[in-house]
Formats: sequence, structure tokens, C-alpha cells
Amino acid sequence: MAESGGGVQVTFVEGVKDEIAELTASPPEDAPSRRAEIEALKRRIAELFLDCQGNPYVGEMMGPGRHPELADCRRIRFDIEAYKGKPRFRLIYRNVPSDGAPAECRWLAVGPRAGLRTHRKAQQRSRAE
Repeated sequence: MAESGGGVQVTFVEGVKDEIAELTASPPEDAPSRRAEIEALKRRIAELFLDCQGNPYVGEMMGPGRHPELADCRRIRFDIEAYKGKPRFRLIYRNVPSDGAPAECRWLAVGPRAGLRTHRKAQQRSRAE
């Protein structure tokens, strides 16, 4: 699925939009502080989209480490501005082509840092490509 608006084209592999929707879902009975946090998270993800569009090298290279299938991918550790701890979320993406000037920034996974869930999803989706 492609999204465009100048700069490098940012695309989402199947499942990424669902992850974002799940991550930013706010049941009506949530406290106002929780709703405010969800809105801040939505804005932060939109900023990441624009960052990737403007500079596909914004994320750090993952390298061969724990997930060798993701060695050519980039990772952005992120959170909302108000949160002062270690960033709780990850965006993992791949520039296509990976060398030279990329024409596409392909988001593989967006989600919580806990338990390396986002890394595992990106790994599965990378294999499926």
C-alpha cells in the first residue's frame, strides 16, 4: 500500500496499518489522560512518516545482530514527548533499493518494544517479501 506526498515514497507492508490502528485505538471509556497519550502517539507516528519521506536514512541501521534477516533494515526508537523513560515503541523499515538513492521507504512493523514483538513481526514480513 503506497502513500505519497513528496520526497521518498513511504509504503506499508500488509499488516502495518492494522498495527498502527491497534496501537492508537482508544476505547470510549478511557480516561482523558489516556486519550491525550493516544493522540500524542498518533501525532508522533505521523511525524515519523514525514521524517521517513524527507530523509529515508533517519533510522539507525540494524546490522547483523540478533535478527540477521533485518541487517539491511533501519530502526527508529520512539515515544511521545511527555514520556521520559526508555522509548516504548519501534518502527522498523527497509529502504528499497537498500543501496544508492532509495525510491521507497517500506515500513515492515510498528509496535511496542517489549519482548521484541516488533522485531519478530518485521522478521516474518521480511521473509514473506
